[in-house]
Amino acid sequence: MTEFSRRGAIVDRIGLSATYALILLTVPTFGVAGVVGLASVLWGAEQEDALGRSHREYQKRSLVIALASIVIGAILTVINIGVFVLFVMMVWTLVRGMRGLRALQQGQVIANPRGWL
Repeated sequence: MTEFSRRGAIVDRIGLSATYALILLTVPTFGVAGVVGLASVLWGAEQEDALGRSHREYQKRSLVIALASIVIGAILTVINIGVFVLFVMMVWTLVRGMRGLRALQQGQVIANPRGWL
């Protein structure tokens, strides 16, 4: 591995880790960090290796579902179901963000990035 490709791999991991941080910050910022993270995933540089591609797909799916659940939960608060939806999706988002970050730190590819769990 050349010096240049090794440096690129480190930068890719830093970018992926930063996006996981934004996923984890989606809950306390009421979705603002999620919007920034989604913009990063959608308009960021394409990943060249299988590890990066699987994590980007996992992050994109996590953020889209989290932001959609915030909107749906906010609408459903009118009939008192929204708080439950928001709580469940808060836990799901945090678990999914922590799971992805741990897999990235261990250098593992996400086996099913389009799955719910």
